[in-house]
Amino acid sequence: MKKFFSIALSLVLANNLFSQCNELFFSEYVEGSGNNKALEIYNPTGNPIDLGSYRMIRYDNGNITASENAIQPLPPGVFIPSRGTYVIALNLTDPNGVDQSQPIAVELQAKADTLLSDGCGTEPGNIRTMCFNGDDALTLEKNVDGTWIKVDIFACIGERPSNSNGTFSPTGAWTDLPPFSSIPANYTTAEFGPYFFRYWTQDQTLVRKANIEGGVTVNPAPETFNPSVQWDSLPENTFDSLGFHTCVCSIVGINDIETASKSIVYPNPANNIVTVRSALPIQRIELYSMIGTRVIIAESKEIETEISLPVNNLVNGVYTARIIHKNGINTSKKLIIKH
Repeated sequence: MKKFFSIALSLVLANNLFSQCNELFFSEYVEGSGNNKALEIYNPTGNPIDLGSYRMIRYDNGNITASENAIQPLPPGVFIPSRGTYVIALNLTDPNGVDQSQPIAVELQAKADTLLSDGCGTEPGNIRTMCFNGDDALTLEKNVDGTWIKVDIFACIGERPSNSNGTFSPTGAWTDLPPFSSIPANYTTAEFGPYFFRYWTQDQTLVRKANIEGGVTVNPAPETFNPSVQWDSLPENTFDSLGFHTCVCSIVGINDIETASKSIVYPNPANNIVTVRSALPIQRIELYSMIGTRVIIAESKEIETEISLPVNNLVNGVYTARIIHKNGINTSKKLIIKH
């Protein structure tokens, strides 16, 4: 595990050699049920940044160019404070809406700093940037002397991931298994479970790992975008991590980030009691089901680095253990319950 972390961290630092803690980047991605979609932008610098020089673009379905209705200017005169965030959610809030006008969740709307993209239909005038659905690439761009420069790329522009049938309908998504954009050779559900369980960019909330200091500025080569390298995965419709971001660019030291990443959950699979152990003090443990329901929360009453919780009443399946440390660092671990 230590070797993998070191290699991954080296690759990340190499990729962001010229953008460490000095430029905006995506810090959270929400692709939830219905129209619950959101993006969080993080300012890692020591100064406030005006969003008026930035825009977002959606490259849908493997396109390498973006249509006019996929380009979303960001509001001028709105500043993201130093080490602060700006949360954008899809603006489909009509309480009487149906189909493409299905309203977003009240909890998500409460977390948003702004609502953009007024419609996901293809009618003229609809800016559809926020209408991503798991197989679309996204960029954050900055205007520098009249030229738009990509300061962060989510996924792979020009690549469209396929589903478990090798087709594009129903919509597929990028996974953490090579070749990442299509079903691996000799994939077996007995070993890996249903293929859609492996989707990372669909029906998930993704949080940028705390050791990431800047955006991806060079488009990944086809079949190389592995979302698990830079992102942590939380269940569908998890919104409570929006509005703040843990990053090494802030006052939290990189040693604490690396230490927190080594937290362990055992036994795994578990059937009765599961224990979370960390070298850093734990504030609480939250356990989420695959559909995003929080099924257990365990608070630490003292300075504890190990917490045990019963799971004997939970049904078999895959869960996410979210570990909130007392210094503000959050980490996530997958847990399998098997009685």
